[in-house]
Amino acid sequence: VQLWQRARQQVAVPEGHRAVLTVGSEVSLWQPILLEGVRMMRRSHPDIALRAHVDVPQDLISHVAAGLVDVAIMYAPQHRPGLEIDLLVEEELVLVTTDLSNHRADDPRYVHVEWGPDFTLHHGASFPDATPSLVANLGPLALNYVLSEGGSGYFRMHAVQPYLESGELHLVPGAPHFSFPVYAVHSTNVDVATLGTALTVLRAVS
Repeated sequence: VQLWQRARQQVAVPEGHRAVLTVGSEVSLWQPILLEGVRMMRRSHPDIALRAHVDVPQDLISHVAAGLVDVAIMYAPQHRPGLEIDLLVEEELVLVTTDLSNHRADDPRYVHVEWGPDFTLHHGASFPDATPSLVANLGPLALNYVLSEGGSGYFRMHAVQPYLESGELHLVPGAPHFSFPVYAVHSTNVDVATLGTALTVLRAVS
């Protein structure tokens, strides 16, 4: 059934387009990387029809392996036969706050974002006594909450940079930074030219 669905997608290239590309992303990475990638692809390569697919990591990697998704943006992809993994950006997760003057280690307004098992491990080692009262599994949602309600949390440097520049957020001095590499996963069967275009765009917006 999956092969049949994939065949239908490949055949159903919209009129006036040369190819169809399905780009996937983990839920926590759709904004801004997937969103900006789709926007740039539409502007720079209007002859490529796009399908955007957001999913949980386990299902996303399975869709790539089955050929239902051409390229997926992930933070900790599993290695599987027939798949290639390319580093998009070596990102950092940084601790920011809306109120630096009153910030303290046990900030009651701290929002804990579930950035994956590696982050959970390193965060637990750095803050063994932390018991956050608000936990979110979607970075953009947590960031919007902190910006509107005040507080602190760990977020991708790329995502918070505009708010640091505007003064809406502040880096917490002395707080540890955590590595957060973002990868593009794709099948070895994807059209090389179309894939190369997608990877170039994704690197530019990451």
